[in-house]
Amino acid sequence: MQLTEEQLDLLKEIGNIGAGNAATALSTLTGKKVDITVPSAKYVSISDIPFLFDSPEEIVVGIRMTIRRDLIMDILLILDAKTTKMILSSLMNTECKDITQLDPMSKSALREIGNIMCGSYITAMAEFINSYLDPSPPELITDMLTGIVSEAILSTAEYEDNVVFVETSLSVEKLEKIKANLFLMPGIGTLNEVFDKMGLM
Repeated sequence: MQLTEEQLDLLKEIGNIGAGNAATALSTLTGKKVDITVPSAKYVSISDIPFLFDSPEEIVVGIRMTIRRDLIMDILLILDAKTTKMILSSLMNTECKDITQLDPMSKSALREIGNIMCGSYITAMAEFINSYLDPSPPELITDMLTGIVSEAILSTAEYEDNVVFVETSLSVEKLEKIKANLFLMPGIGTLNEVFDKMGLM
């Protein structure tokens, strides 16, 4: 399946609305000014995913949510070590030296951030297509980037060669921008259903 420019623009627009909602929720949660932007949305080959990152073998944090009602899709938020530490420090006032040794409070905080980031995208999509999407609680995984992505796309790879990559930047109190990128892994027929409801088929 190839996406048109209009279809990619729709996915980016959903990302922008979700980012705005997520920024508001994170600001409310932390009492700090949070800005989230979505520079681009791309439809990328599964085989090209490792090349989207500088170090595919690095240890990262992944937060994953699944939807199995109305639409079928998984959403995966990837946070590298630097981003994870900055998020915990800036948003939660928690110091983290090693992301493989996260304490329960840090894990809970990251799940909540993943819930807000992924959930805001899901909510924005649900509003666009006027459907009820009921995501699972967020699952936290710390592993090599390639391992997390490979496991997440197992079901998608059976019938789909591509996933949606939503490039996302986050800044707290106008400090350095950090990457918090989203992967949307659609179930069979999911994107067609979304675009059909939006008159883009």
